[in-house]
Formats: sequence, structure tokens, C-alpha cells
Amino acid sequence: MDLIKDALWVLGDSFCTEATLPNRWPQNILEYFHIKYESRFVTRYYNYAGGSMDTQTIIDNWIKILPYVKESDAIVVCLSDISRTRFPLKPEFIHTLPFEPNANKAPKLNSYFMYGPVGWDAVNSHMAIDRTDVPFTTPEDYKDHSRNQNFILSTKSYDNSKIDIVEALYKITPCHKKFIYTWADFGILKSDYIHSKDWISENIMDGKWESLHEEWLRTNGKSGIENDGHLSGGCEKMMADYFIKEFEL
Repeated sequence: MDLIKDALWVLGDSFCTEATLPNRWPQNILEYFHIKYESRFVTRYYNYAGGSMDTQTIIDNWIKILPYVKESDAIVVCLSDISRTRFPLKPEFIHTLPFEPNANKAPKLNSYFMYGPVGWDAVNSHMAIDRTDVPFTTPEDYKDHSRNQNFILSTKSYDNSKIDIVEALYKITPCHKKFIYTWADFGILKSDYIHSKDWISENIMDGKWESLHEEWLRTNGKSGIENDGHLSGGCEKMMADYFIKEFEL
């Protein structure tokens, strides 16, 4: 595909950001674009990923980009841990995605929520209290709301609902080149339309999904990052190589 005419859409959490040291797979692809097109900024590469982004927001963004997606485009969606919560932002803190600078001139999407990672303590987060638009007057009320929300997010019904929505979105997304996956464990988001961590390990990573922490252990601390669950540099490169080949980037 010609990324000057056709778009590559990327949605997800930190596993799909353009982080470096080591490169995540989108950053590897950007460096590949820089060589192929002599400048990565002439491509229609549109990345809406954000660290700790919750699955519902990822799904929201998927719906919002549908009016722009063409049959000749390609899309990658990484679904995060579905137990992540989120909170509505006050009007003055609503922002747009992709984050600036938006050098590839991707269509802008409004982002109305902040994300709460698993185990996030809203009471001890000044950002939650200062920036979110919630009708609570005390930290304890805020904490009770967070607890009740997480009860719902951890249920099988919530998981099944997300699977139904993802499958419907997959079917109505017009492009033929699409890859939906999750890094999450615990047997969630099981679907023929969602590539699991085990599938990716077996089919893309030579049978070994390796985290930065596992790389750190394997190399006795010479590479990798202790207690970091993101993919090792080698696995990120294999992900990038897979998309370059499968999507004919």
C-alpha cells in the first residue's frame, strides 16, 4: 500500500505509542517510513494511542475514525486491560488526539476522559480531584465511586459486551487490512476477531512473547528494564516486521 494515498490507523494504549529506548513497534515503523519515503511525515500514518488508555476509550476512538477510513487503508487496534477505569474531564482539560505535534495531520479527535490504570487510587491522585468532572465532595466519595466502577469492569458481562462491540466494529470497518489484538492475560477478550497474546507469541515472535522485565532477567540486567511489562526490543521489532509484511507498507 502507498502510505501517501492510503492511511495506517493505530489505536491502543502504551503498547502502541512511539516510545523509544527501546523502540516500540510504531517507532520502528516510523523509522522504516523515513527511509522508504525519505520523510516519515509525508505518510498518512495516524496514531491515537495513549499510555494507560482504557479499552472503552480505544473503542470510542475506533468509532470516531470510521467516517474517515477507506477500503484501501489498514488498521491496528490494541485492546488494553478491560478493568481499567476512566473519569470525565472538566471542560478546561478536554484535549485532542493525536497528541501534538501532529506532524502527519491526522484527523483530530476530542478526548473527554482520563484513564485509571489497574489498582489506581483516585484518592491519592491530585490529577483526579483537580481535573475530573465528578459530583463528589470528599475523597472518600470519590473512592467509593472508583470501587463500584471497578466491580462492574471486572465482570464477565462487561468482557462479553466488549467482545460483541469489537466484533461488530471489525465487521463494519471497511478496510481489508486490519489487525485487532490484546496483550492482556486472564483469558479475557476471547474472540476469533481478536488476536490473543498466545497467538502473537506463536505466530509472530517465534513462540516467545518476551517482556522488558524478562529480557532484563535473561541478560542479567545488561538490557531490558526491570519490572516493565512492555515488549522487549526484539519482540517490538518482530511486531513491526510483521505489519510491514502483512500490510505491504
